Amino acid sequence: MQIPMESLRLAVGLLPKAIFDYIALGAIGAPLIAVLLELTGKASKKIFYDKLAQQIASMSLILFAVFIIATGGTLAYVAHTWKWTLDWLKNPESPMMIVYASLIISAVFLIAYKYSWKKLKKQKAFHILLGIIAVLGGVSFIHSGTMTMRLVFGLVGSNPEPTVPDIPVLDHLLVVPGPTVMALGALYVIMAFTFAGSAGGLYLVLRRNKDNFGRDYYKFALPVISRWGLFPMIVQLISIGWLLSYFVTPSLDTLMQNTGMLVTIGGAAVLNIICCAIWAVAWKSATPMRHKIGLAAAPILVILAHSLIMAGAFSIFVKL
Repeated sequence: MQIPMESLRLAVGLLPKAIFDYIALGAIGAPLIAVLLELTGKASKKIFYDKLAQQIASMSLILFAVFIIATGGTLAYVAHTWKWTLDWLKNPESPMMIVYASLIISAVFLIAYKYSWKKLKKQKAFHILLGIIAVLGGVSFIHSGTMTMRLVFGLVGSNPEPTVPDIPVLDHLLVVPGPTVMALGALYVIMAFTFAGSAGGLYLVLRRNKDNFGRDYYKFALPVISRWGLFPMIVQLISIGWLLSYFVTPSLDTLMQNTGMLVTIGGAAVLNIICCAIWAVAWKSATPMRHKIGLAAAPILVILAHSLIMAGAFSIFVKL
C-alpha cells in the first residue's frame, strides 16, 4: 500500500486545531466531571471523591484560561485575515454575542465554584449548583459555537463575505439543528468527557509531589480518573464509527480504495485503543502511580488521534 503522504501532511497541519479542540472541550468537560465527582462524594460520604473533584476543578480553570487566551489569539488572526468577520465579531445582532455570553457565564461560575469550596463546605447543594451553571455555560458554548459556524459556512456558499443576518440574536440559539449537527454536538459532549478525563490523569501525575495527598489517595484517584478517560473513549469510538458508516455507506466501494482515509482513520483508532489499554491497566492496577508514564502520554495520543480523525474525515468528504 502506498503511503498517503498528502493525508499525513494534512493531519500534521491540523495538529494546532486538534490541540485547540482538546483544550476547549477539556475545559468544558472538566467542570462536569468535577460536579459528578462531588455529587458522588456527597452520596457516598467518601472524602477522596470530594478531594479529587476539587483537583479536577482546579485543572478546569487552567484549561479554561489557556482556552480563553488561545481563542482571543485565534479571533484576532481571523479578524486580521478576513476583514468581513469583524462584523460577526462585533455586531450586537451577531450570534457571537451568545458565544461570548456563554463563555463569560461559564468562567464566572467556574471561578466561584472553585474558590468557594471551603466556604460552602456545609452548603453542598448551593456549591454544586454553581458548578452546574458553569457546566451549562459550557454546553451553551458548544451549541452556540456549532450553530454559528453552521450559519457562517452556509452563508459563505452564496456570498464570500456574508454579513450578519438582520434577525434577533436569540433566534440564532433557538434554531433547532438538523440530525447531522445534533449528532456532531453529541459527539463534542462525549469528546469533552474523554479529553477532560485524559487531562485529569496527566494533571494528577504532575501534581503528585506538589499536593502529596498520600499513597491511599492516589491509589483511589488514578483509577477513578482513568475510568473517566476509558468509558467515554469507548463511547466516542462507537459514535465515530457509526457516524462514518452513516456517511460512507453509499460510496463504500470508492472509499475503500481511499488509502488516505484508511490510514488516518485506522491510525486514529489504534492510538485511541492504546489509550483505552493504558486507562484500563491503571484502573485495575494495585499501584496505579507506576503507570504514570502511560497516563502522561495518553493526552498526546488523544490529540494525535483527533488530528488523524479530522484528516480522515476530510478525505472522506472530498471523495463523497
